[in-house]
Amino acid sequence: MSQEQESVEQESTALEEDITEEYVVDSKNTGNIGNTVLLIVTFMVLCICTVLLVLVINLNKEVGNINAKLMTLQETGQYTAVDAQSNAVSDISGEDIDEDEAADIVAAAAIENQIVWGETESRSEGIKRVYLTFDDGPSPNTDRILDILKEYDVKATFFVVGKENYTDQYKRIVDEGHTLAMHSYSHVYKDIYSSLDAYKQDLGELRTFLYELTGVECNIVRFPGGSSNTISKVDMHTLIDYLDSENMVYYDWNVSSGDASGTYRSANQIASNVLGNIDKYNNAVVLMHDAAEKNSTVDALPTIIETILQSEDTVLLPISEDTVRVQHIR
Repeated sequence: MSQEQESVEQESTALEEDITEEYVVDSKNTGNIGNTVLLIVTFMVLCICTVLLVLVINLNKEVGNINAKLMTLQETGQYTAVDAQSNAVSDISGEDIDEDEAADIVAAAAIENQIVWGETESRSEGIKRVYLTFDDGPSPNTDRILDILKEYDVKATFFVVGKENYTDQYKRIVDEGHTLAMHSYSHVYKDIYSSLDAYKQDLGELRTFLYELTGVECNIVRFPGGSSNTISKVDMHTLIDYLDSENMVYYDWNVSSGDASGTYRSANQIASNVLGNIDKYNNAVVLMHDAAEKNSTVDALPTIIETILQSEDTVLLPISEDTVRVQHIR
């Protein structure tokens, strides 16, 4: 081999070694880059999975909280008073109302559905007196209630509101010997409880309305939601002082039928709520409602009345000025 050929071959060999070395280096670099990208992608996937896991856990907690709230609302009779889709609640006349008033109605219903008040009172010897009271009427059910009371020759108390087209029912309450008492004229919580003057105006309007229809000067009152309500913007003691100054007396209740706006109660449930609790008191004032949708309340009446009439040393009476005052605020 000539010297020139040998030189060319050496240069070719050297070039091949350089190319091989560069290829090996490039392969290593490419492998490193691939590993880096793989690590980054893996890290991002782990981060995304972690975020999703946290979101799922939080969502489960929220669902649990919602279910717990719904169960609580159902137990207190609040949930079905509110339409789950529109959050709408009707007033006692079936009219749509705004959200604030709807919230007030739900809050009042929760109070009114508490089955008993003042459970520490013990029954002593002697005559036991039971007072059946009906709030929010007159309604399409008023005549049915009056018919049942007449059938059993029992008198009750009707805490009424101001409604047109029920003249006969107002008069019938009075003519048949029941107590016509005042609840409120409008029954709009945000209005009547906005100030002392607003309450005076509303109650005065009802008092005049009832006097003109029946000739009765009413002086027995029940606060909407009871004296224990938390809706009023006015201190309830201020309203009570006003009633005292006008020689009017208010009555709450110590036994609830549980039929306030909210979860449907069957006639058997309502009768059980009443009959299972009246024996705790010498003077049991029972809260029920006279409203178009309260058919089960009317259906429960015969069982309630018959059971009470069959009880020893027990009488059914209408509330009068001489009735022992059952009041949540004393």
